[in-house]
Amino acid sequence: MINLSETKVYDIETLPNCITLAMEDLYSDTKAVWEISQFRDDRASLLQFFQYLAQMQIPMLGFNNNGFDYPVIHEFWKNPNITYQQLYAKSQQIIDTPWSQRHSNTIWADSRFTPQIDLMTINHFDNVAKMTGLKALEINMRSPNVVEMPVPVCQPISPENIDKYLIPYNFNDVSETKKFALHTIGTIEFRNGLIDQFGVDVLNWNDTKIGENMLIKELGDELCFDRTSGRKVKRQTPRYKIPIKDVIFPYVQFENGEFNRVLHYLKNQVLKTEDFKEEEVGKIVTKGVFKGLTANVGGLDFHFGVGGIHASMDGKRVLATEEWLIVDIDVKSLYPSIAIVNKLAPEHLGTPFVQAYATLPVKRAEWQEKKGKKCAEANSFKLASNGAYGKSNSVYSPLYDPKFTMTITLNGQLLLCMLAEKLVKVPTIQLIQANTDGITYYIHRDYKNEAEKVCREWENATLLVLEDVDYSAMFIRDVNNYIAVGTDGEIKLKGAYWTPDPVNYHSSIANAQPPAWHKNLSNPVSIRAAVAHMLHGVDLMLFLKTSLNPYDFLCATKIKGQDKLLWGGLEQQRNTRYYVSKQGGTLIKKMPPQGPLGMFKRGKGVNEAQHLAVMEANGGVWDETVCTKNRSRYDIRENSIAAGHNVTVCNNIEDFDFDNVNYDWYLQEALKLVI
Repeated sequence: MINLSETKVYDIETLPNCITLAMEDLYSDTKAVWEISQFRDDRASLLQFFQYLAQMQIPMLGFNNNGFDYPVIHEFWKNPNITYQQLYAKSQQIIDTPWSQRHSNTIWADSRFTPQIDLMTINHFDNVAKMTGLKALEINMRSPNVVEMPVPVCQPISPENIDKYLIPYNFNDVSETKKFALHTIGTIEFRNGLIDQFGVDVLNWNDTKIGENMLIKELGDELCFDRTSGRKVKRQTPRYKIPIKDVIFPYVQFENGEFNRVLHYLKNQVLKTEDFKEEEVGKIVTKGVFKGLTANVGGLDFHFGVGGIHASMDGKRVLATEEWLIVDIDVKSLYPSIAIVNKLAPEHLGTPFVQAYATLPVKRAEWQEKKGKKCAEANSFKLASNGAYGKSNSVYSPLYDPKFTMTITLNGQLLLCMLAEKLVKVPTIQLIQANTDGITYYIHRDYKNEAEKVCREWENATLLVLEDVDYSAMFIRDVNNYIAVGTDGEIKLKGAYWTPDPVNYHSSIANAQPPAWHKNLSNPVSIRAAVAHMLHGVDLMLFLKTSLNPYDFLCATKIKGQDKLLWGGLEQQRNTRYYVSKQGGTLIKKMPPQGPLGMFKRGKGVNEAQHLAVMEANGGVWDETVCTKNRSRYDIRENSIAAGHNVTVCNNIEDFDFDNVNYDWYLQEALKLVI
């Protein structure tokens, strides 16, 4: 465990003739900045500062610092006489490295002169599905002024502009990084608490990696890795085909014709090597096996898929009364529990995995008893339990065995269908929704005991545990977007109806999974208006016009690559904040053409190489064999943000004007959510 009390938050800026490093203490206002440029040389004092950090092992905290900032300053650490030109060249070499090879620039923990804490990797923002930059986080943190680099990054800078623009911007990034660190300090403290437990630096591990390594620690290196070749090689069980009939539990049976049809169909399917594609941890993509696979039972269409099952009423309001109840039942820790009670394991890990995995919930409970439900040790065992399923489908993990993954996810769906089949036979029951690990139903009070009996019988048959809660009302747009009000008054907001708690905004985001910091949190005022209207009958326009927090009206957009964002014809920041207004201008996203500008577009079913070859051979003349029939041409693409309405860019909150708000637009957005 390291001492976090003196942690230094830092950020570097690199220009052709100037390198700056700004720093601020995490827990005080102490600040400093160093410059190595053609105008100034602070290398002696910077080296002295680094030597102090190294001697005391004081951690440095940044955003993407392991990927960019630290490799640059490590060059300086190795060679204090390095020139600013060489430091800039190093920074450009890192920037130019393809994303898939980014780890080649990493300086590993045992080679760093002092510990590094990287908020990007901790929060898994380096994952393609969650990729998030500091500017997007500033918008979600409701920072008063969201500023991008005010000077060209690839051009030399004057000494006046270093002081006027570069250093203030450098400090601003440090301040925003510090703000985010303090919002998510629990994630840092949790990892710090695990250092002694793991015996290695886990400060920058994301939750999935912690879970995987916790499980490996329980299993032991000898079981997970093979060293007979003199190298440490992951043990794995790759699969080239998986007959689905081989993974479905023998006790999965149905009386319902629709569910039986699905079961028989699945048993005749074989997953092959090309059916597996790792897009993200925990997700398998199959070719066609689940496409359009549905069953209509109890008035709902059950949709089957690799990620789980879902079924739902759409656009419905359901209210409980003294006679009619809304009951929600969930399987406790569905995926880990399926593995444990059915003694499943990746084939190469076998019985030792079964035994070790079964102890995780027990050890978690023991730590909760000793130190409380949220202690680091208990949380690590929870991550270990959840991590097995996801990492069993990762070719980079010693837990890899896709058959283990498919056994869990397929049977999870079928077992839930077995429960649904029994429940729909209970008089008066109406299924409201089913989603991965639970079912919600509507029932007359007189038959609740009968439904509970069905649940107990299902638990005895599957050895899984159900947890239940009663709702007083549900507003359901679809299976992923709904409001549920508990009989205790607790409100559950999912998907489109979720917003950060307006009273305790920041902690609400930090504790919400999902959505979380990487989500676009635009226009919460319309969402809250819709929720207040449905739950309490509040007039929508009255709610909007009495909402006095300008941040609640703000929306955000961001562009990638060569895209440009124009407001009133003027180019804007890549991450831009705005509100829909009476006066203002149009906000347009411009994107490069998908082919050579002006060339006739490629026809359906024609590959790019064939299209280009024909077009070059005939001098660009339209050809019916390779071009679209309507003779359309590649052109710059444009998308209008808040199409048909004016917007006002509001990266600086001082530019917000309530008198200029187009309340009618916000009203229409709220009406889209009202059920």
